[in-house]
Amino acid sequence: MQRNVHRSQNRIEAYHQLRSVLAQVSGRKELIGRTDLDIAISNECGRLVANVVTAYNSILLSGLLNRYEAEGNQKALDMLKRISPVAWQHIHFLGHYAFRDNQNPIDMEAILAGVRL
Repeated sequence: MQRNVHRSQNRIEAYHQLRSVLAQVSGRKELIGRTDLDIAISNECGRLVANVVTAYNSILLSGLLNRYEAEGNQKALDMLKRISPVAWQHIHFLGHYAFRDNQNPIDMEAILAGVRL
């Protein structure tokens, strides 16, 4: 039980670290805004981006889980158990991103094709 509590605390801390990194992207550690409403909007935007990162990572991990279950690769499955969906080291937050291209949707299978554990 103690191990599960510790693991849960680590997940919460990882989320807080992600939020801290997102707050620092703009060059500040504090929330941006002059009024309470501006600060609330800034906070919710940070939560939205953190949730998008977590969802993106969960999609990737889910694809890897399906692949390694189909292959019967127990070693890779054991490694997947230790990967957090809150990780952000592979995401460049200062880049310019365009999500308007409906002609060429993001191909998650192509992204996962080169990933090996």
